[in-house]
Amino acid sequence: MGVVQMFAWGLSSGPAVRDLDVLTDDQRAVLRCLARGHADHEIARVLGIGQQRVADEVADILRRLDLTDRVAAVVFAHEAGMLHLPFPR
Repeated sequence: MGVVQMFAWGLSSGPAVRDLDVLTDDQRAVLRCLARGHADHEIARVLGIGQQRVADEVADILRRLDLTDRVAAVVFAHEAGMLHLPFPR
């Protein structure tokens, strides 16, 4: 399998895309910001929510998606093609 095929296969409607259904719209917005490299305080400012809420949402995202850390969440978001989805706010 070539590089292009592997990349395209990784962005197909695999488990990552289906798993998005377990996240709320707010959690998807937090995850998108996280995947763009924003720190908690930046996510809070962009979304107009408190920093503690961001931390709580990240913890819930990790739990719901059965991920171990923020890096795994960023990888998940990229594999799910989340950076190409419209921003919900």
